[in-house]
Amino acid sequence: MARTPSIWWRISGQAMRDTNDNTAQLQADGVISMAVYKGVELAHELVAFIRHMDQVDEYREALVNLQAVWDNLALLSEMSGTGIEINGTRAGFEALSSQLLGSLAAELKHKTAIDIGFRAQVAIDILVRNLFERTADIGFLAMDRDLCSFAEGAMQSGEEDIAATRGGVLMRMNEYVRKYSVYHDIILVAPDGRVLAQLDDSLPVSTSADPLIHAALVTEEAYVETFRPSDLKPGAGPVLLYSYRVMSADGRRAVGVLCLCFRLDNECQRIFGNLRDPQDWTVITLIDADDRVVASSDPGQVPVGARIEDLAHGAARPLRFAGREYAAATRETAGYQGYAGPGWRGHVMVPVEHAYDVDDAAALHDLAPELLAALLQSERLFAAELRGIPTQAGRIQAELNRAVWNGNVAQSRTAAGNGFAKTLLWEIGKIGGRTRDVFGRSIRHLNETVVSSVLRDCAAQAALAIDIMDRNLYERANDCRWWALTTMFSDALSRDADIGTQAGPLCAVLAAINRLYTVYTDLLLFDRDGCVRAVSNDGQRHLLGTRLDADWVRQTLALRSTQDYCVSAFESSALYGGRQTYVYCAAVRGSGGAGAVGGVAIVFDSEPQFRSMLADALPRAHDGRLRDGCFGVFAQRDGLVIASTDAALPPGTRLELDARIAALNAGEPLSLMLPFGGGHYAVGARMSAGYREYKSASDAYRNEVLALIYVPLLEGREAWGSAPARTVAAQRWPVPAAGAERVELASFAIGDSLYGLPSRFVEEAIDGSVVIGVPGTAGQVAGMTTWRNGTLPVYDLAELRGGAARPAGSQVVVVRATPDTAAFGILVDALGEIPDIACTSIQAVPFVGHAMMPLLDGLVVPVSADGHQTLPLLVLSMERLLARLRGGNAAELQVANG
Repeated sequence: MARTPSIWWRISGQAMRDTNDNTAQLQADGVISMAVYKGVELAHELVAFIRHMDQVDEYREALVNLQAVWDNLALLSEMSGTGIEINGTRAGFEALSSQLLGSLAAELKHKTAIDIGFRAQVAIDILVRNLFERTADIGFLAMDRDLCSFAEGAMQSGEEDIAATRGGVLMRMNEYVRKYSVYHDIILVAPDGRVLAQLDDSLPVSTSADPLIHAALVTEEAYVETFRPSDLKPGAGPVLLYSYRVMSADGRRAVGVLCLCFRLDNECQRIFGNLRDPQDWTVITLIDADDRVVASSDPGQVPVGARIEDLAHGAARPLRFAGREYAAATRETAGYQGYAGPGWRGHVMVPVEHAYDVDDAAALHDLAPELLAALLQSERLFAAELRGIPTQAGRIQAELNRAVWNGNVAQSRTAAGNGFAKTLLWEIGKIGGRTRDVFGRSIRHLNETVVSSVLRDCAAQAALAIDIMDRNLYERANDCRWWALTTMFSDALSRDADIGTQAGPLCAVLAAINRLYTVYTDLLLFDRDGCVRAVSNDGQRHLLGTRLDADWVRQTLALRSTQDYCVSAFESSALYGGRQTYVYCAAVRGSGGAGAVGGVAIVFDSEPQFRSMLADALPRAHDGRLRDGCFGVFAQRDGLVIASTDAALPPGTRLELDARIAALNAGEPLSLMLPFGGGHYAVGARMSAGYREYKSASDAYRNEVLALIYVPLLEGREAWGSAPARTVAAQRWPVPAAGAERVELASFAIGDSLYGLPSRFVEEAIDGSVVIGVPGTAGQVAGMTTWRNGTLPVYDLAELRGGAARPAGSQVVVVRATPDTAAFGILVDALGEIPDIACTSIQAVPFVGHAMMPLLDGLVVPVSADGHQTLPLLVLSMERLLARLRGGNAAELQVANG
């Protein structure tokens, strides 16, 4: 994985960060090389990508423009005698700009890499799961009694006799393809290469010399898998065939080879279609061991047969193909139950000019601002370096605000004042505000990018989980219908033979099937009375001769055609040890089109199978382990849990679903951030939409199942942290008339109100983060801090805050009643403006009975620009404030200060 300035890692689309790396040390060691891109220093590997990141470039341009203004203001400040020095602050913003832009670029790059890597992984793994079922199909169908009898008879028959019986075999093949629609042809070949039967007559073949015939006759494996051109399908290009030998009735000799022709392109387009939108520029492909394209979602961009570069090891550069640059990823299959497929890999490419488009973060708009702020401090999402960006930005901004505020205080106390200096100070304040705004928007964008990425990943993983489920259960619906067509079953149930006489051979056939299809705990054959005639599981032989009394038995016997099937509700079943599961059933019909003479019931091993499906869709760490705290759920619309990877949500329990999740339509995705279990989770949801014919409009079976993926983000409300730093919005103040007596008021926020003191009482503002508590003090005494080589008592006017929590970034305003009295500090939440107010604009305070009202000398109401009511500036009385603090319930601190 490529290294970025923040050395982070994220697996399966989840925004996980490796917090153990020290970026500065890595840069010093030369692990991360840096480069300058359009005036901003970034990790060298990001330069090739950032030019395609429009929103990052927008922030870069804004910050670079601001930097030029900073340079000018720093020079003017040195010349003007403002009394403040902003070079350090300017340098801090410059360094933080580089860090922030690098973080934004790295996150977008990483987000895209995870997204395309996830899609590449899903594309190959879903196909391999599908092909795994084919390896079982060929083994079972090659044992089919009708096909074996036909092939064995053809060994001694002439062409006319073969032609006379071929129709019945073709009908049987057609029945198979009607159920297993993943095949487009079935071919039965004699050992000498003569084609005995071929379902697809559009390209009839009489003989074949394909080496797969010999391979299927002699293999010791359970199947032969080939992908290449074959004379069995002339002119069709490479075809994916599953082949195995057909044996004589006595099992001693091979009498033919059966070939199943898989609909590879059709299946791949289904997989690709689920992984990309119609307007998506993404190209999803499968590539073989020679890096040649086997299947492509967009042959116009990447044609089948083209050779493309394997990026399995995550090259930190764009991929060039056909004169165009792409962000790309290649993934090996994870395999399925030991089967690794034909040796192909998933490969995804996105043109770089479209790879970093910003997602709509609408899902975040309903979240509380303090929750979004808390997310930026989540160790699950961000490395320590990134979590520190808002703190660093706030600290630098607070230092700038304090410097400007102090400069204005100093200017207001000069005899003549310095108009230019005051104007420059206001400009510095304004540019600081603009810088803060750009940083605020950038940080919000970084936050939204990460969180929306997690939400999108959750939705994609939920879609993967339900797709795996629907595809798996499609096979179950096919299995029961095909096995119900077994001639031996029909013959046995059509006769009123003794159960004991028939049970042995019938159980043996069911057991042979069950060995190939291991997802079932038992297969049962029952007659028209619901009496069990055979089982596949020796441990269930006690059921032989017993009568099944379940709704699905009656539903099975009422099925009208060989395409029909029924499924039990998800409920506890004695056939599954009293646990909840599904039982899939199809009717066994009598010969000659007679009605149902019984049925086949297959008991799905739901607990491990569903749990495995969910586990395969959950996010994983880089070492393959499931990510801590993540879990997946299959549930009905009413919240009934079908399966879960969380032991606290076993099958049969109820999960309280958000109304928006419960209202999802078939195939509809959703991602939300929701409280759960005392914490907050990103939750992805997807309602089942079926697969191929299964649960389609032509299918009578309906079963609404939701896949839910939960990814923890915050562990409880306490993780939201303290209130964010306060800022004071600029106001319009009454303009004093010429010659009017006036006073400058140094304003500051405490709680939800704005207070002020005449600037002649104010020395300066200092950092309030280091106020040390003093043992034995109480009430309004906050503690002490250092000031001008001495100590300063600090008071907290908590009553003015109205019980609200003190925000981050507090300041201490140092005040002194007269030049001859000791100074003391007042803890404030934020610094405001220092307006020049006409004394006549200070209004009397109406009596409201509040204990703090005697502290006020009056109030000033700002000028409303739009007619809306504004909060007044409450003017504190220095004399009464001093008396209150030193003579009230707060202990007086006897300290010396300069």
